[in-house]
Amino acid sequence: MHSEAGERPYQRIFEAVSDGLIIHDAQTGMVVEANPAACAMYGYTPQEFIGQPLASLLHSDSHHLLHDYLQTVQEGGVYVATAVHLRRDGAAFYGEIRGMALTFAQRPCLLSAVRDISQRVQKEQKLAQQTKARIETRASQATLQERQRLAQNLHDAVNQSLFSASLIAEVLPRLWERDPTEGRQALEDLRRLTRGAMAEMRGLLAELRPLVLTDSELGDLLRQFGDALTGRTNIPVQVTVTGTERGPLPADVQVAFYRVCQEALTNIAKHAGASRVEIDLRYEADAVTLRIRDNGQGFDMAHTPAGHYGLSMMRERAKTIGAELTVASQPGQGAEIVIRWTKRLEKEVR
Repeated sequence: MHSEAGERPYQRIFEAVSDGLIIHDAQTGMVVEANPAACAMYGYTPQEFIGQPLASLLHSDSHHLLHDYLQTVQEGGVYVATAVHLRRDGAAFYGEIRGMALTFAQRPCLLSAVRDISQRVQKEQKLAQQTKARIETRASQATLQERQRLAQNLHDAVNQSLFSASLIAEVLPRLWERDPTEGRQALEDLRRLTRGAMAEMRGLLAELRPLVLTDSELGDLLRQFGDALTGRTNIPVQVTVTGTERGPLPADVQVAFYRVCQEALTNIAKHAGASRVEIDLRYEADAVTLRIRDNGQGFDMAHTPAGHYGLSMMRERAKTIGAELTVASQPGQGAEIVIRWTKRLEKEVR
């Protein structure tokens, strides 16, 4: 800043600043002055730096910032951005740039203060990579756990049903010859087991392909649940669908209904000791209601027994879609779970 006598008092400050300071001509973008820190940062001698165009100091990936930079400072603002800069030898580095307009040597110029932040950016990138790696590891572990769960379900439900079906099929010819009535009962058991195994398989495939849960008819999914429960436990399940679905349900609503039914039937199989289950799906003009009833042993609503933590999960499912969920039960009177979703409630939640 030696070209004007009035600027000489600031020359030492200009040269002593540790950040790179560069003055560009506002019209041509050429460097007209630079402090030693800028020269060292970019790898130029002071004589070589003078006359360098502004664009030559930036990597091509950061050229799109030039327009915003020039517009901001010409309007009297201060421009701040992180860009990829280029040294004289072509090496790139990350620099934080702050720019503003000023008058130098009696002409409009731009002052750019550049700070090399490569080490900080590299640390942030390393941290981001580590975070991504941890997320991917956790996702892989979650995927593995889900596969193990599905494999266990496949073994516990489908494999058991098929094993029982194969035993019945093996003895069925001799049983029929000996007693046709007993043979017909065995044939009905075989039909129930195979139908239940097929339903279990469809359920497992739906877990592996989430789109199946949203693209299928909710009534079909509920019938599939009923067939699976009957095949697994020999408990008859009656599924009734009333009304007509007016357009597909929102994906989150359909999945919530699916999960509530899944959890309810799981609890019935484990705890209810029921001999009959009814699933009633009712479509109305602006609402959908799912009712699940069993004639099992029931429970005291004031003292939820151990193992019924699934009730809280069902309530959370209903809450996320703005639905109402009610649970009614008495000892020896079975249990009834009702989830009701209306379009009005959906809008309020959103």
